Amino acid sequence: MTPLKPLDASGTSRLAVLGALILAIACLYWARIVFIPIALALLATFLLSPVVALLRRMGLHHVAAVVIVFVLTVLLVAGLGWGLFSQLTTLTDDLPQYRATIARKIADVQRVGRGGPLQKVEETAHDVMAQIERVHPSTTKPLPVVVTSPNPLWQIPKIVEPVGGAVFVLVLVVFMLIQQQELRARVVRLFGSDRLAETTRALDEASARISSYLLTQTALNASFGVTIALGLFVLGLPFALTWGVFGALMRFIPYAGAWVAASVPVLVSLAVFDGWVKPLLIVGLFAATEAIIAFILEPLFFARSAGVSSIALLISVAFWTWLWGPIGLALAIPLTVWLVVFSHTIKGLEFIGILVDDDPGFAPHVIFYQRALAGDAQEAAELVAEAVKSGSDLAAYDSILVPALARARRDHDVGQLPAAEYAHVIETTRAVLDRAIAEGPARGPEAPGEAPRRVIIAGCPVQDEADRVVLTTLRRLLERDGYAVQIAPAGALVAETIAAVVAMTPVAIIVSSVEERGRARHFVKRLRAACPESVIVVGCWGLQGSAKLRADLCAAGADDVVTTLGQARSDLLRLTPAPERAPTKDSEPTSSRALARDGVGLATSASGAS
Repeated sequence: MTPLKPLDASGTSRLAVLGALILAIACLYWARIVFIPIALALLATFLLSPVVALLRRMGLHHVAAVVIVFVLTVLLVAGLGWGLFSQLTTLTDDLPQYRATIARKIADVQRVGRGGPLQKVEETAHDVMAQIERVHPSTTKPLPVVVTSPNPLWQIPKIVEPVGGAVFVLVLVVFMLIQQQELRARVVRLFGSDRLAETTRALDEASARISSYLLTQTALNASFGVTIALGLFVLGLPFALTWGVFGALMRFIPYAGAWVAASVPVLVSLAVFDGWVKPLLIVGLFAATEAIIAFILEPLFFARSAGVSSIALLISVAFWTWLWGPIGLALAIPLTVWLVVFSHTIKGLEFIGILVDDDPGFAPHVIFYQRALAGDAQEAAELVAEAVKSGSDLAAYDSILVPALARARRDHDVGQLPAAEYAHVIETTRAVLDRAIAEGPARGPEAPGEAPRRVIIAGCPVQDEADRVVLTTLRRLLERDGYAVQIAPAGALVAETIAAVVAMTPVAIIVSSVEERGRARHFVKRLRAACPESVIVVGCWGLQGSAKLRADLCAAGADDVVTTLGQARSDLLRLTPAPERAPTKDSEPTSSRALARDGVGLATSASGAS
């Protein structure tokens, strides 16, 4: 999907863009008699294009494939329409025989409401109106009612308009399918030949999204209709197949379609069945089927294929319904998808993509940083937890926590983030890390009869608590490998920090510097002089690999320079002896493999000492 870009204030005037949008909305409203058929034709073209392409791959000529698909579609729609009309006609003819059942249902409802709050309110209203009539009797005489038959000629426009619109849609669909490539070339040319690649990509994306959405929605709606038809048939409701087809068609209307489809068979069941059990079962059938499709199957098959956020989709449904009525409700999702895709291509409309697209356009670490700034530790922790579930804790820390701290340090250094807010971001990150450690896998119990021989790694924060939080994260990872990690206090004088590290007598030292600005080199020089036998690894968190920086730090005495926690862990495992288990008096004899490793470690230590 095309990445979202923030608005450029130096670009197209926002006032001009706003005026153009208002003018476009006015045109869509006042000229809806023209635009609605065009939108319907485009939608049908997107739906039928994959079928035409399939016939062309089978060897049919393009025009022949279009004609075959068009004729079959018209016959299918006409057959469904005729079937529904005939079934409804039969139903209306059969309704008089259900008068007794309908009367009993009305009596039951009246019996329930008798003596209740509604009846008391109604009686009070009648009494008040009667008193008003007695005090101020009406002096106006009722006007005589004259029944006149309308002129049949006045009905012609009401018939011609929908029929003409339907014919216009059919003709447009045929020509759009036949001249699809020509129309595509004209659209590309409209946006300019210098933007050929971008426009082609937008057209392909719009076509893929809408075709995928329509085909998947058609399959799901068909399954909805089949399930409803079978359920109603088992319950014994007349014309079960009709209600299934009606439900499948109505479900193309977002959100409200399934319940509109349920209303008619529920009303029919009230007239047909004695009692209330089967009508309630029919309501439950529609509710359960809609819940399964809406909350299980649609998320499984769609997987964000429409590319529109849920809130934006609700707003767009309301907008298009206000603009074009029921047809706008049915066309809301495809029209919004078109708008989102082309907002990435048309200069000045980028803000529409930012507001409507399902991708917020931010990397996870930026979202984490924003949540930490807002003080929402709960949502920040959930973001990290989701990343851990989809990958590993190491990948989550490297992709979210470390870059977020680097972003905070950078904003603080340039004066965009006050010290109090910077400290708040660090504390939020620490709290999220503590929660992740508490919820993460714990170390297993140590074997009886064994005492660990600790390999001490010292953590040296260069500047402040942000460096220490990263070291705390690394300590969590290394402790699972059996290492003992001790971290010097942050924010102290350089000499005090060096003294604290030397007092730990570490095998290795990890120097932590978020957004390195040159201070780490001074620390490395001092540490190399104080601990000549220790392995020194410098973590320049948040920086992309810089050859000059690496060369400077290695020249100062560093054994390696890393930029991620994963690299730091790998380097420390490679450059330091593995933690071994020293046997106690009650333990088994040490294996030859362990002795060999101990020999290697001792030899390494001896060579280092020499």
